[in-house]
Amino acid sequence: MMHLNLATVLLTFAAIYSALPACTAQYTGDATFDNFGLEACGAYSSNSDYVVRVAAPTFDSYPGAGSNPNLNPICFKHINVNYQGRTVDVTIVGRCADCPGANLELTPAAFDVLADPSVGRLYGVDWNFD
Repeated sequence: MMHLNLATVLLTFAAIYSALPACTAQYTGDATFDNFGLEACGAYSSNSDYVVRVAAPTFDSYPGAGSNPNLNPICFKHINVNYQGRTVDVTIVGRCADCPGANLELTPAAFDVLADPSVGRLYGVDWNFD
């Protein structure tokens, strides 16, 4: 039988915790909007939902991501999106294949909280995980 002392357990948890993504980190990118439907996380979303597709590099490199996007641990996490003093809380439901870096693709409803849709693209949007 193996016995672990408290120090070993704490060091193990510290190592695991340090390997997790920096969920408190601030990301900056552009935001656009598009029509939603069946998304990479395996759920249907409508244009009136407050949901988001994150950039492919963010989606694909999230710790635990594998070949089945439905099982990506980033799915259904909440993020706060901020633009010029306005904030919207959205749920990650998909992967934006054409989005580089930390860019986001919002539903029309979520985009409308941040700016008039006639703007088309928001530059310098900040976002972070809840």
